[in-house]
Amino acid sequence: MTLSEGATWRRVNPMTEQHDKTHHSASPDHEMSDEMVHALLSATGQGIYGVDLHGNCTFANPSCVRMLGCQSDEDLLGKNMHELIHHTRPTGEPYPVEDCHIYRAFREEKGIQISDEIVWRLDGTSFPAEYWSHPISLDGELAGCVVAFIDITERRGAEDSLRESEETVRGLLNATGQGIYGVDLDGNCTFANPSCVGMLGCQSDEELLGKNMHELIHHTRPTGEPYPIDACNIYQAFREERGVHISDEIVWRLNGTSFPAEYWSHPIALDGELAGCVVAFVDISERIRVEEELRQSEKLSALGKLSAGLAHELNNPAAAARRAASQMAEQLADLQSFAIRLGQNSLNEGQWERLRDLQQRDPDTSERSALDSADLEDAITQWLTDRGADDGWQFAPGLLAAGLDEAALDDLATEMPEGSMADVVAWLSCSRSVSELIETVDISTHSISELVGAVKQFSYMDRAPEQEIDVHDGLESTLRMLNHSLQQGTELVREYDRDLPRVCVPAGELNQVWTNLIDNAIDAAGAEGAVTLRTYREGDTLVVEVADNGEGIPADVQSNIFDPFFTTKDVGEGTGMGLDIARRIVKERCHGEIDFESQPGDTRFRVRLPIESP
Repeated sequence: MTLSEGATWRRVNPMTEQHDKTHHSASPDHEMSDEMVHALLSATGQGIYGVDLHGNCTFANPSCVRMLGCQSDEDLLGKNMHELIHHTRPTGEPYPVEDCHIYRAFREEKGIQISDEIVWRLDGTSFPAEYWSHPISLDGELAGCVVAFIDITERRGAEDSLRESEETVRGLLNATGQGIYGVDLDGNCTFANPSCVGMLGCQSDEELLGKNMHELIHHTRPTGEPYPIDACNIYQAFREERGVHISDEIVWRLNGTSFPAEYWSHPIALDGELAGCVVAFVDISERIRVEEELRQSEKLSALGKLSAGLAHELNNPAAAARRAASQMAEQLADLQSFAIRLGQNSLNEGQWERLRDLQQRDPDTSERSALDSADLEDAITQWLTDRGADDGWQFAPGLLAAGLDEAALDDLATEMPEGSMADVVAWLSCSRSVSELIETVDISTHSISELVGAVKQFSYMDRAPEQEIDVHDGLESTLRMLNHSLQQGTELVREYDRDLPRVCVPAGELNQVWTNLIDNAIDAAGAEGAVTLRTYREGDTLVVEVADNGEGIPADVQSNIFDPFFTTKDVGEGTGMGLDIARRIVKERCHGEIDFESQPGDTRFRVRLPIESP
């Protein structure tokens, strides 16, 4: 058989797939030239060879020669191709010729295609091959077959890699605790991993596949209101062709119960065309519980800190009031004794009136220095000593408080009955001391009352959770609560716009924000620094700015500043929840925004609260 036998190549070549019986009647103009056939065989990358009915090679193209490791077609022509290149199965077992698929082409007179066998080179090595075997005939008689084959080593490697990749993906999907499912452009489920099936309360993925996932698990908002599919964040992934991340919604199980979920939705494409999206979600019930416990812990920590400061603030006036009350009890006993003795001196009405004026007198001491007061007390003490009073130093402060000096005492002595001055001095000094102690108790208890009022205003006890407030009241009550921290020396600057409108917020929770921000600013500023509170209007928002001139927040951690558990303080000095709580209160409870900017010497936290239209 030669390469010029056109009848053979009408079977092999798709360009001349005519039935053999038309061969002799075909016009020479429709026959391929020997040159054309030879060129095609030489140019193709497929190995092509022919065998006769005995399986011996009748021709082999250059690609066949090369792929089988031959020097030329002489290594193949006339030799049994099954014994030469197809003698052994991929398993290593002998491959009987009667089982060979190649020979089915002429045994059954039909073409076959095989893609799971190997071809052996003459050097004893092999490669995976895909081949096609087609019968050929001459003058209507079966003459053998033509075999075309390709080395599929690279394709098999790619298929193995793809299979491994698919197995890896499948293993990851099966192993992960996240629920993962896919939806097509209609929102219908295309796959669901075991975690997804379990978390949604299903027995198998058959309960999800092909069904609309929004209608199945995402139909209702956390508030109980219907969740329109066109508002669903999950479908933003393919509507806007971008990934979305949501952490404040719920997912519904098939039994009608729900759980809080955080989820991610990402678009997927096939051959460059958008095909749907993949959704991964986690049940965050436990995380919410732990975060709530930590937030409560942070609140208790802040409350403990405020309580310590408040105890310190209350202790001073309470101790002063207690000391004054104790001394007053002694002084009142003495005053009663001095009054009895004074009454025995037969003072007339004018003399009593004079003493009552001195008792109630409130002299101006604003220009008197402490040194001047000490000198005057010494002079009064000396005056009393000169007149036989050994304990005159005890009475000098009271007499000075009544506005008496040496000259005034001389004048008073002339107005009183003879021999009564000692009783006059004792009674007047004691009564003035009692008055001063009463004033001390009054001032101390007033200070305590103010502190209690500040606590009530800070916590908004006995008031509605949400109300219209002046933010300056909350800032001032917070400062009063943190006064002990400011006493370390930190300078406080107020730049308030008192014309700002009132805002409707949960005031008690907002004061917790002020506590966190101001306390952090005081810590950052230190004893020699300054904290500035500013309020101003910016469009439809009221802005409260808490600034300090401390070292600033390092640039490499600024992106984490509102993250839970993140803190720039030393170990044991902070839980890392303060700013996270502040952010949640501002955003979720007050519907506002919180941000900051920081550089060395200037850190500013800004809280923006919406101003409702009048």
